[in-house]
Amino acid sequence: MTTTITLPDQLASQLQRRAAAEQRSVEALAIAYIESGLTEPESPVVAASDEALANDPELLALVARIKATPSPARSIPSQRKLAELLRSFEAMDLGDDYDLDAEVAALDAAEAELRAINRADDIAEGRG
Repeated sequence: MTTTITLPDQLASQLQRRAAAEQRSVEALAIAYIESGLTEPESPVVAASDEALANDPELLALVARIKATPSPARSIPSQRKLAELLRSFEAMDLGDDYDLDAEVAALDAAEAELRAINRADDIAEGRG
């Protein structure tokens, strides 16, 4: 059977990059993804009725948080142990003109800006 699927540009690009990285054709990779999706048992969330899902805001919030969680496949494996990294920082000579208070203030400001951006994103995407 021949089926044509139209993908959004971003998804098509991701599929092409992944296929190239795995040295497979886009078609073969798409088929593999579809097969794995159809052969894996349904999760309890997928098996729940639409009505039960629509009537439970806590469950909807949980599903949204799970979907927003980054995939472990996209995680970058650690290259060094944390203890080694911290020791290398301790051994660094930052010089006499290094202002730790200014550095901490700049990091605090950047963190506050990121929190504001995340909050605005949450509001815009209906997460609260």
